[in-house]
Amino acid sequence: MATGEREVAPPLWPVEARLAALLPDLLVFRKPRRSKPELATAQGVLLGVHVTGFTALMDRLSLTCKSEHDMDKLAHIFSYYISDIVEHVLCFGGDILNITGNVLLALWTVKQNQLSDIITLVAKCSLEIQEKFGIYHTREGQDLQLKIGLSAGRISQVIVGDEQRQYFLVIGRDVDDVRLAQRLAQANEIVLSWNCWKLCEQYMFEVEIMREDEAVKLRDMRIIDPFDFDEHFDKCLNYLPHYRTSTETLRTALELDPDSALEQTLRKHIMTNLLKKIDEGQPMEYVSELRTVTVVLISLEFHKTTWVLHLCHLIQEAALYISTVIEKGGGQLSRIFMFEKGCMFLCVFGLPGHKKPDECAHALESSFRIFTFCWENLTETKLVSISITNGPVFCGVVGAVARHEYTVIGPKVSLVTRMITAYPGLVSCDEVTYLRSMLPAYSFKKLPEKMMKNISNPGKMYEYLGHRRCVMFGKRHLARKRNKNHPLLDREKELEAFRVAQQGCLHQKKGQAVLYEGGKGCGKSQLLAEINCLAQKEGYRVLPLELKEADSKQCFYAIQTLMAIFFEIDTCPGCYRQECLHRQLRGIVEEPLHCLFNDLFFVKDILLFHDLQKEEEENTKWETLSANAMKSALYSIVPTSCEDQELYVCTVKDDVNLDTVLLPLLLKEIAINQLDQLSSEEQLLLKCAAVIGHSFHLDLLQHLLPGWNKNKLFQVLRALVDIHVLHWLNKDQELPAEPIVVQSSVNIIDQTKEEKSGAGLASLRRLQEELFLPPTEVLEFGVPLLREAAWELWPKEQQIALHLECACFLQDLACRCGSCCGGDFVPFHRYAVCSTKHSSGTSRFCTYKDTGSVLTQAITDKLQPPSPQDSLQFQEETSRSQKAFSSEPCRTEGEFLDQVNKKLAQPSSEKHLLTMKPCHCEEILKLVLSPLTQHCLVIGETTCAFYYLLEAAAASLDLSDNYMAFFYLRKASSLRGQPSAFSFLKKHNMKICQFEEATFCRLRSEVCFNMGQITLAKKLAREALRLLKRHFPWTWFGVFFKTFLEKYWYSCSLTQRPSNPRENSKKKLAVLQQRVHCLSLLWQLYSLEATASNRRFASLATLMQKNSAEEFANEAQVVSTYVDLSQYSQNMGNRDKWLHCEKMAIEKSSLCWFSREGLLAMAQLMQALAYTKLCLGHLDFSIKLGFQAHEICRYLKKPALENLVLSILFRAAFLKKKFDLCVHVLESQWGLISQGHDVLGLACFYSACLDLLLYGKGLLCRSFGECLRFIQHYEHSCVLSSQSNVMLGVHSSLAMWFAQDLQWDLFEYHFSKACQLVKRTNASLFGSHGFVRFLECRVLMLQKMPGGVFTRISPENHSQTLKYFKEFFSRCVTCPVYHQWVSELKASVMRYGKRESMFLTNIIRPLDTCLTKILIEEEFLEENNPSGRNLGLQRFNKVADVKENKGTEETQECVC
Repeated sequence: MATGEREVAPPLWPVEARLAALLPDLLVFRKPRRSKPELATAQGVLLGVHVTGFTALMDRLSLTCKSEHDMDKLAHIFSYYISDIVEHVLCFGGDILNITGNVLLALWTVKQNQLSDIITLVAKCSLEIQEKFGIYHTREGQDLQLKIGLSAGRISQVIVGDEQRQYFLVIGRDVDDVRLAQRLAQANEIVLSWNCWKLCEQYMFEVEIMREDEAVKLRDMRIIDPFDFDEHFDKCLNYLPHYRTSTETLRTALELDPDSALEQTLRKHIMTNLLKKIDEGQPMEYVSELRTVTVVLISLEFHKTTWVLHLCHLIQEAALYISTVIEKGGGQLSRIFMFEKGCMFLCVFGLPGHKKPDECAHALESSFRIFTFCWENLTETKLVSISITNGPVFCGVVGAVARHEYTVIGPKVSLVTRMITAYPGLVSCDEVTYLRSMLPAYSFKKLPEKMMKNISNPGKMYEYLGHRRCVMFGKRHLARKRNKNHPLLDREKELEAFRVAQQGCLHQKKGQAVLYEGGKGCGKSQLLAEINCLAQKEGYRVLPLELKEADSKQCFYAIQTLMAIFFEIDTCPGCYRQECLHRQLRGIVEEPLHCLFNDLFFVKDILLFHDLQKEEEENTKWETLSANAMKSALYSIVPTSCEDQELYVCTVKDDVNLDTVLLPLLLKEIAINQLDQLSSEEQLLLKCAAVIGHSFHLDLLQHLLPGWNKNKLFQVLRALVDIHVLHWLNKDQELPAEPIVVQSSVNIIDQTKEEKSGAGLASLRRLQEELFLPPTEVLEFGVPLLREAAWELWPKEQQIALHLECACFLQDLACRCGSCCGGDFVPFHRYAVCSTKHSSGTSRFCTYKDTGSVLTQAITDKLQPPSPQDSLQFQEETSRSQKAFSSEPCRTEGEFLDQVNKKLAQPSSEKHLLTMKPCHCEEILKLVLSPLTQHCLVIGETTCAFYYLLEAAAASLDLSDNYMAFFYLRKASSLRGQPSAFSFLKKHNMKICQFEEATFCRLRSEVCFNMGQITLAKKLAREALRLLKRHFPWTWFGVFFKTFLEKYWYSCSLTQRPSNPRENSKKKLAVLQQRVHCLSLLWQLYSLEATASNRRFASLATLMQKNSAEEFANEAQVVSTYVDLSQYSQNMGNRDKWLHCEKMAIEKSSLCWFSREGLLAMAQLMQALAYTKLCLGHLDFSIKLGFQAHEICRYLKKPALENLVLSILFRAAFLKKKFDLCVHVLESQWGLISQGHDVLGLACFYSACLDLLLYGKGLLCRSFGECLRFIQHYEHSCVLSSQSNVMLGVHSSLAMWFAQDLQWDLFEYHFSKACQLVKRTNASLFGSHGFVRFLECRVLMLQKMPGGVFTRISPENHSQTLKYFKEFFSRCVTCPVYHQWVSELKASVMRYGKRESMFLTNIIRPLDTCLTKILIEEEFLEENNPSGRNLGLQRFNKVADVKENKGTEETQECVC
């Protein structure tokens, strides 16, 4: 007989079916009775299955010190193993009574004359179970095996409890027999009780008689003709009225019609925390959690002579009292089960929704009350034993879909059962419970250590003696000591309260008290330790005292202990206490009154002296003291806020992954206490949101919450937002209303409720939805601690399943936004990782198909190449756009700008819709790519995680977020494994393709370049090119040979390529794109140093970049490449090539089809044209182009390019002497760079601020002090050390400032810095600007040298200065905007011998420079006027009125 495949739960069961799945058929189909307890008898066959090795496996896992992970693994093994057995029993018609620990008990209820046939059926079932599931091999090396016992006869069914909560159990001699048969069986054996053997068809079995134990060991069944087991099975089905009637389910109880009376009856047998989750429609797999609980096991052993009915009444009385006491303490009575000598009650404190801070103390006190009650009130009780343990367990559902139970599994559960046997007649607890209870030590007694079966290290055990009046003093120390390495932060308010009370006590001579109140874990102990340290430092004596909750039950306990500490009698032996007290009180209190301290300090030997009047006076004074002590200020301690708090940097080791670091146990307990204060719906939402991440989108959250509609979701969210557990993101961070991708195959909103008919109901529903509309669609956790704790509650298996759901949901969104035309952030990434051996487009992710990864299959489907129809449509759209845009080819800058303005001015119907939508790639990075990498890591898909980490890093660089790019690349490095000094010894944790290896190197090279690590950036860029099969030489000979190949052979080979670039494979396009990026990086790296060797390498890199771009055949990429070549040629001073490349870029731009990529290329080209016109001196045209480029950059959200455009705009406006416009530009630039931490951008900004301070006619953007502080802080950073062009201008401007303030020592310092940098600069705009400032400093030095004001700089002469002028004109050929002014400076130097040249003021200069001001005011400054030294500061600290023409052109330009 086939048992069929494993049953799968339907998506949504009715409540009755979900309740029935948790209960046996005996309860579902019974007829309720009014009497309590209910007692019924029936005939049947019992099957007991005991899983051996389970406790040993728990013990082995507990030794690994990964308790929660091991609990999850243990529960998964047991649930998977037991579910197969449950389904097999159900297929044979059995009724699963309970699953208690590692024991399963099943029943076949039949009539007396049918027992023999059913015994044969159950025996066959047992043999098949042993054959199929008799041994289970685990990876831990501990095998699980089965011991099976059978019994038959009369069974008593008992239901105890009240109208709110009821418990079911079976009792009787045959129940004891099945447990005895289980114990007699060895592993993989089946034992029948003697009564069962007498009732069965004995001739059908091969057995071994166990006469001493009165049992029978079953070997096998004899199949004798004409006996056929299938016929016998069909016969037995007639005896089983509740056997399944359909193949869709294993139990008839799951298919019952809705019945409110039955539902109310079944609900009484389910725990309240589970009922809430069932009522809310939570799936059963969402119910299970890993949490720390306190387990209490109560064993009542009765006398053997007790009658069954009387025994039922005893159990009823005990159950009512135990459930009442346990529930008052915050626990729940989980189940009741019988054993041969008595009854056991399993109670659990800390289940979901019932967590309390002091659960261990409540468990101990409740247990002692139960212990006392059972001894005193249950007369037939022979022995009462209670054991308590605390630790992490699995709280959840085990079993099959059709029949499962809510239980707790873990080593602490096994330990509590062993303690009952080891320490009978006591209230015993383990060491963890003893420590966490925080009860006084005198309430416990240490027990001797005993060996326990299958538990290698049970630990110390204690007997709880109950709460007794203390006969000793409390502890004289604080709960926590002050740690010098952990400073106390943000507690100034609380410390000030102590100081005020301290001063009041000292000066006013009045007693003061300060009371601090706060929740557990908020820092009260740490605060008291700090106060203790502060008081001791000031020389005061401190009397510390540790109080516990139990101490509140003793009158005057705190004052009593404090006085004992004060008199120093708390630590001395009792026999010396009298002498010590006499010595302390002598001279203070009259000796006849010493007797008043007898009871207070437990002194028995002092002569008693009774004076009622004196005693009354003392009591009055005591009450007065107590009343004065309560005059205090109450301060509530709350978690520290981040406002006005000093920042600390946390350095994380390379081998530490913060995503996998679990919370400390105490911290997790505090968070879970807070979680359990919420409703079960709120807890479920937080647990699902915790899986998504710190920030989450509503659509994905609803996807993880089956059966939730928008209304319910918004109601729960609003409640959590109101208590600040969650909060909506700001409006500037919210997602757009329109979709952020072109297409999505994911059905985001799951409609679960049936639509109601009628216009009135529809309008009402719409009104309700409008009332609950959220301000945004993205939320984040306001309390990150709750998120971590909620995530850790999920069992590992369910964690993986939920992360898999999130990954499958997000994978279709993991691309550029719709306005960017989709695609990968690493161009053509998905095609580059596909295997070229399969025409079907399968990818490298297909290697994981054998592991059953759903995400792998989903990603594989995503990476399929587009269909031929899509490609054809794409080409036609491209060609149409090209034709439309290139109908009028532009040849000059003006024509190009007119063409762009014409295209942008077209009506929206004629434009590509994607071009005009704002970019949302930043939201995709934060809400899709970043969480997706974490989801892949959790489910073990490291190759997919590496793929998305590269995408996230590329997206971060695209958004100019270098720090986050470094973060993602560092995570990718940890996935690849530790590097080795030798390539053949490198060990990688995963296998990645060569393209991704090259992309990884290229991204790291770009990050290193942005961080100023130039040498490493060059090395990584070369390595990336090597992996891309485009080697870059190391020597000058290699450069010469490679240049020859690139100029002739490679160019010739390009002309022979196919004319249609779309015929090239996408993988080749991906490789070419990475080559272009690497070569662009290389020429920028080599351009930083103006040496002949670097010029050769940079020139070769630009040539190779041009060839690769032409091979790439992408119009926008070609335009960007020519812009790069133009920039390089200008930096190197090659005027002809500079203008030629600019012309080529303009011509190629006519072929760009109007996409976002093309628009970006045009913005780069307009920036390059604005830069060119600025260098050539066409300032008006440069400003016009700059504004146009800035508008597009703001729209494209390209911060790096926008910052560069603003720098050009400022320089053009500055040279045009439009200083108001300069201020507007700088404010826009500050708003851009202040959002991140761009050191180079800040350096350019402060350099511009210095220029405005020196030459801006009094206009002020940033103070000189702020500029100087920035330079002093970042002067030696790697980023600025590599930027010689910018730093030359900065140090020269600082030198000029200090010169005008006559601070010649600071002038010398910064001028010497500039002298070191001038040789390393090139002909770029920043380099030329810095060179001009440097020449001004040299001219000033030449003028001031005769005065002897310089002490550390060697004397200068005219010839040395003129050499620098000659070098400027030879180097900065491509920046003629400064040539006129430099020529005038040179002329002034040549006329320096003539005195009248010192007062030359009638020369027309492009700038009123600081040098001119110093020359004019020389005589005034030389008069040693005390106010002269501060003349410059006084002039530049105020804002002068600037009177300029506000013409039409300038008004238009000032819109920044």
